[in-house]
Amino acid sequence: MGLHNRLPDRLIIRPHGPVDGTLRLPGSKSLTNRALLCATLAGGTSTLTGALLAGDTATMMECLEQLGGSFTVAGNSVTVVGTGGRLRAPDRPIDAAASGTTARFLSAAATLADGPSLIDGTARMRRRPIGELVAALQSLGANVQALGEGGCPPVRVGGGGLPGGHAVIDARRSSQFVSAIALSAPYADRDVSLDFLDGVVVSRPYVEGTVEVMRAFGASVELDPSGIRVDRGGYESGLFHVEPDASGAAYPLVAAALTGGSVRLPGFARGSHQADLRILDVLTAMGCNVAWSESGIRLTGPSNGLRGVEVDMGDMPDAVLAVAVAGAFASGPTRLTNIANLRIKETDRLAALETELRKLGVDAEVGSDWLVVRSQATHGAEIDTYDDHRMAMAFSLAGLVVPNVVIRDPACVAKTWPSYFEDMAHLWPDGSTWASALAQIGDSITGLVVAIDGPGGAGKTTVSRGVADRLDLPHLDTGAFYRAAALTAQRNGIDINDEEAVVEAIRTAEFDYRDGSMLLAGEDVSEAIRSPALTSDASKVSAIGAVREVLVARQQAWVEQHGGAAVVEGRDIGTVVFPGAPVKVFLTARPEVRAARRARELSDGSVEGIAQELERRDRRDSTRQVSPLRPASDGYELDTSDLPVEEVIARIVELVSKRVGLPRGG
Repeated sequence: MGLHNRLPDRLIIRPHGPVDGTLRLPGSKSLTNRALLCATLAGGTSTLTGALLAGDTATMMECLEQLGGSFTVAGNSVTVVGTGGRLRAPDRPIDAAASGTTARFLSAAATLADGPSLIDGTARMRRRPIGELVAALQSLGANVQALGEGGCPPVRVGGGGLPGGHAVIDARRSSQFVSAIALSAPYADRDVSLDFLDGVVVSRPYVEGTVEVMRAFGASVELDPSGIRVDRGGYESGLFHVEPDASGAAYPLVAAALTGGSVRLPGFARGSHQADLRILDVLTAMGCNVAWSESGIRLTGPSNGLRGVEVDMGDMPDAVLAVAVAGAFASGPTRLTNIANLRIKETDRLAALETELRKLGVDAEVGSDWLVVRSQATHGAEIDTYDDHRMAMAFSLAGLVVPNVVIRDPACVAKTWPSYFEDMAHLWPDGSTWASALAQIGDSITGLVVAIDGPGGAGKTTVSRGVADRLDLPHLDTGAFYRAAALTAQRNGIDINDEEAVVEAIRTAEFDYRDGSMLLAGEDVSEAIRSPALTSDASKVSAIGAVREVLVARQQAWVEQHGGAAVVEGRDIGTVVFPGAPVKVFLTARPEVRAARRARELSDGSVEGIAQELERRDRRDSTRQVSPLRPASDGYELDTSDLPVEEVIARIVELVSKRVGLPRGG
């Protein structure tokens, strides 16, 4: 059974170094759905080879069956028994689900049915515009109405035929409006002529792809800069080979670009009309090397990193997400323009990109039709996918560079590439598992980070070690890194206020955390770093942004080296170090309780003096500009003042059980 058949709610992506492999992509969704409609309208029997079998194409076939089509699937081939243009009225509403292609194409095709149709879809579909298509169909004499608010679905189609003639179509928001009418136009009563409003059609290469498919089925169609002309006369049945999916190619191509590796994608012809192959030009501008051969494409990423670009992405909107993620790891800004129609896709992709890129630490901003990425990603995060397959696939690529990228609802890739996470593993020669479930698998826990934050004296160390023991996970005290950093500065005679010198010393220092002990250049300094004076210096060191950058990377690497799972304690674990952790806990306690606990730990000093020092540190840590001490917005806050340690540990283990589905026994 493949991974795609049992995808969990969350997947953690693991960096695995440069890719080096060959990947056979599934068939093009765009070409498959166009060919399915042409074959259904044609007379006789047609065969599609290399077809995409995924959520979107399954939806198209199910809806076409309601209109009289007949399909037999064998492997990636589909045999279609056509209707000769004589569609029947469905006996129930046509549910296009989340497939915009299906909703728009069939709103036009249903005009050819012998009775009325109602085309509907998901809640998101009811917010995706279709009014421009409806208006053009009405101009061609069809009885069509958009019933939703703002010219959105549901769409009521009267049927009885498409009279045809001339119309002006507004294709500034979607080329699918043009393709929908063109695909059904061979069965109109008269030739169909569409002029593009203001001479504009967004994503024109998709219309060129429509023309290519129509001609393969025998239609007479002409496309020029100002419009499209289709002669009546129908389609001829036949054999149609579906080229691999160029939209899907963006992800392995960007994987090679990001990792400095190499990927080979067979099956593409250099003269292909698939719009998203233009991503090759973008990646070349970013520093990649592209080579074409008779067998397909080979792309090799640069060894010295990508560089930012400014690109008009209007002709390749589906590639925007992958390019945006590539830009998040490039030197210099990346600006993508002419992408307003991303707001009317499966989700508002512009807003989603801005939100999720920022989770990775990226300075990203969007406008009405543009996106700019000004800085690089600095850490992993838990990524929301908005039930959008391309969000899931694009952001999984970020996890090839930074650890702890977690993809929520990864199963949404089923819309166009059900086996995406399984297939991408072929890009590593050793067949590495690059995506793992955030759950218990067999007897081991994979990808589970339990983040425990809180101020001094709240009980973090005792509790986190107890939780780690109960869950049989490694334990990491990140505070030891900052105390060791302060010790490094002290031993090198560096003034703690000389930030540049402190950072340089820490960059070259050899830190290791092993079996609960902190090692500095191989020396166990666990006792040395516990002095009150050093603790104060550690707080000052931790406020230096460049220090945190170095040490956060080391802490993330430590967890990755220990299988990607650990109980990690500190002061910014759930907010900065592991923001994608499925379990985030913030421990606190009343000031007098914390002071008493710390006094017992130190065995000297007055409780009053310790309370004053804790108050000063709390104020400093919570107000610093870099990684201030605060609970994660989705964390669980627990006051430990009146709870025994075992009760606190039990509550956190129970929380882990609820969040990731572990057995209650711990």
